[in-house]
Amino acid sequence: MNSIEVSNLEKQYGSFKAVRGISFDVKEGEIFGFLGPNGAGKSTTINMLTGQLKPTSGEARVCDVNVIEKKRIREMIGIVPQELSLNDLLTAEQNLRLYGTLYNVQGKELNERSHHLLEAMGLAERKKTLVKDFSGGMKQRLNVILGLLHDPKVLFLDEPTTGMDTQARRMMWDFIKQVNKKGITVFLTTHYMEEADYLCDRVAIIDEGVIQAIDTPAKLKRQLKHENIITIQLEEDEQVINDVESIAGIKNAFFSRGELKLYIEDRDGLLLDIAKALEGRPIKSITSVEPTLDDVFISLTGKRLRD
Repeated sequence: MNSIEVSNLEKQYGSFKAVRGISFDVKEGEIFGFLGPNGAGKSTTINMLTGQLKPTSGEARVCDVNVIEKKRIREMIGIVPQELSLNDLLTAEQNLRLYGTLYNVQGKELNERSHHLLEAMGLAERKKTLVKDFSGGMKQRLNVILGLLHDPKVLFLDEPTTGMDTQARRMMWDFIKQVNKKGITVFLTTHYMEEADYLCDRVAIIDEGVIQAIDTPAKLKRQLKHENIITIQLEEDEQVINDVESIAGIKNAFFSRGELKLYIEDRDGLLLDIAKALEGRPIKSITSVEPTLDDVFISLTGKRLRD
């Protein structure tokens, strides 16, 4: 059974098509990743699936309800947007009570759910603290709690770990896994490829309003098993990209934080040409690496996810 079914969904603004007739499904109980660079159509798609934006054409159903039926859709889904939905002048506990009123969750039911969710997210001891005194990561965790307060069947998470440190991000990952084990379907967007790789049963990659691929992270990576990828550790040097990307046989090149990553063809003499281009630079290491989900994304879009 599917929690989400999308058929030829399209959204057009004037002559611009933000989403171009996409089709996919999300299985019940699945963690489904929806990945794409900025402007790819992710937010537009989420807004249509959550009843916030009417499709130009096509159809989308969530829990077998057409997304144009806004009221029914909102009762069945939880939404955690990038923008925080919190009142800074209220405590965490007061924010939960306010949301409980909006979703008709009150009394003992509200107290039990609030206690459980605050405990699970490590915020129980701060429930009487004003939200304005929370760190960014704590606010984001509370934001997720609000999306779960009414026990939705499907949870939409839009960049849930943005702004979190590594420890807080790991806590969020574990929490999402716990939520999913209780039968809640999760639809996730993220800028962190390792997050999608760790959490998602399947991922869809969208670019320029078109879905380029849908599969499990493992199968997507296996499609690149014959790709030649090398990483070169060297000192910060932004000029290095200009020196190597014009070499015949280099399909893509990226440089970040002292790491040069090259996607190369199997050509005689190519490594020698790369060595000549880097001559005079202190190289710390050269390594051949296995494809990652980030590499899959680059092979399909020609971009890094965070571009």
